Amino acid sequence: MKTPRVGLVLGIVALSSTSLLRAWDSHGHQVVTLEAVELLAGELPEFLQEDRNQLAWDSIEPDLMRNDALPHLRDREAPDHYLNVELLPGGEFPETRAELLRSIDRSGPDKGVEQVGALPFAVVEATQRLTLAFALYRQQPSSRHLQAKAIIYAAHLAHYAEDLCQPLHTTIHYDGRAIEGRSSPHSGIHQQVDRLIGRLEPQEEVSFEGLEPRELEPLFAAVIEELERSHSQVERLYGLEEDLVALEAGGEPSSELRSFTRERFRAAVLFSASLILTAWQDSEALHLPDWGLPDPAPGLHPR
Repeated sequence: MKTPRVGLVLGIVALSSTSLLRAWDSHGHQVVTLEAVELLAGELPEFLQEDRNQLAWDSIEPDLMRNDALPHLRDREAPDHYLNVELLPGGEFPETRAELLRSIDRSGPDKGVEQVGALPFAVVEATQRLTLAFALYRQQPSSRHLQAKAIIYAAHLAHYAEDLCQPLHTTIHYDGRAIEGRSSPHSGIHQQVDRLIGRLEPQEEVSFEGLEPRELEPLFAAVIEELERSHSQVERLYGLEEDLVALEAGGEPSSELRSFTRERFRAAVLFSASLILTAWQDSEALHLPDWGLPDPAPGLHPR
C-alpha cells in the first residue's frame, strides 16, 4: 500500500534561459519520481521512503544544471537529456559513450554530440552511480551521509529515465517537425507535452495493480528497448497536435490525449522504479576495495 504524500514541494523553477526544454516540467518530474519511490515501498531501505519528498525535489536538479549562467556545465549536461535517433551514425546504438563519440567523429565535421545527444548513456551511467552509492550504504547503513548520497543519485537517475519516456526527447522533431538543416521550428508542442502531467493529473487515474518494478538485465539493452518504445510514440503524439492546442486554449482534453498521458506516465514510473531497483540489487554483489570502504570516524590522516 502506498504511504501518503507529505509536503511535496511543487514550485516553479525560474532559469535564465526561457527556451529551455524539459521533460514533464519540474512538477511532472517530481510527481513521477514520487510515484516511482512509493512503488518501491518494501523493496528498498526505509530511508528512501522517509526522504521521498527530498528525492522527488532533487529530481529536477539535472535541469537546473542547464542554466545559461553556467555555460560549461550546460554544455556538458545538455546532451544527456535527449537522443535524436534519426541522427545516430549508422543507425545503430553504440555500447558506450566513448564509442558514441568516436562514431560521431567518424561521421563528419558537421555533427557533434550536441546534435545527436547521449540520453541512454546518461541513464546507464546514473544507474551505475546509484549502484555504487547503494554498495557504500550497505557497508554503513546508519550513515546519513551515505543515505544522502544515494538519494541524490537516485533522483538524478529518475530524471534521465523520465526524460527518456517523453517521446520528444528521442527525436529531431523535438519541438515541431524539423526543417531543413535539422533545425527546430519551435512550434511549442514540446512545452505542451511537458505540461500534461500537471494538467491532467494521471496519477489520480493510473493503477499499478499487477505491475511491479523489475530488475533490468542486461541493463544497456533494456534501456535501449525502453527508448525505442518511447520513440515509437512520436508519430502518435504529432497526431494529437490539435488536441494539445485545444487544451492550451482552455478546452477539455480528448480521450486519446488522456490515454497517451496515462500510458507515458505509467511507463516513466515503472522505468524509473525498475532502474532504482536494479541498482539496489546489483549493489549487493559489487566488490569495493578496502581503501574505498566508508570510515565510520573520518578524520585527517598523516601523510
